[in-house]
Amino acid sequence: MSEFRGFPPGALEFLRELEDNNEREWFKANRARYDELLVAPAKALGEELEAAGFGRAHAFRPWNDTRFHAGPPIKEHLGLAVGYEGAGGFYVELSLDGLFVAAGLHNPAPDQVERLRRLVADGRSAAVLTRAIASAEAAGLSLNQPDLRRAPRGYPADHPRVDLLRRRALTVSQRHRLAGWIHRPAAGARIRAQLDAAAPLVRWLRERVGPTDRPRQRR
Repeated sequence: MSEFRGFPPGALEFLRELEDNNEREWFKANRARYDELLVAPAKALGEELEAAGFGRAHAFRPWNDTRFHAGPPIKEHLGLAVGYEGAGGFYVELSLDGLFVAAGLHNPAPDQVERLRRLVADGRSAAVLTRAIASAEAAGLSLNQPDLRRAPRGYPADHPRVDLLRRRALTVSQRHRLAGWIHRPAAGARIRAQLDAAAPLVRWLRERVGPTDRPRQRR
């Protein structure tokens, strides 16, 4: 297993160059640099997180699917998902906007949203959830913004947890500004500390909400 020693300064330089040359031919000519400066450190980080019990790690492909989303052909970030086998997981992303650390349930299926709302409405299950959210927030992670302007249909507007009921997804995250620590071994420790703090939330989502029972629609 390779040791994660942070993302090298050259990773950011590569992303700056990619921003100015976002085309397939340039990327193909510089693919070896991308693999060395971004993919290899992300793989090392993923292996460490897997060994620590966070779940299977997966680095996202660099290509954007321009058939469905207008934009440049190459992603101008490197994303690493960890433990997304069912309901909830962890995510780390490096871009010129900073180092993004996140955890929770992103883009849930309708049946997962329904179960999540029922659990939030129930005082006993919600008590464990609110403690898990507090743990993540104490580590500097912030809860995602509500998706709805008011309580969802079937729930009272004055419900004591209406703020949580207004969310479809449930995630916590922090975007760290680019700084020298990102290039040093300390980066792994800081990322791990925040993911540890978010682990109770992910565990609650996996155990209580669970994976979707419905097949995902494919385009």
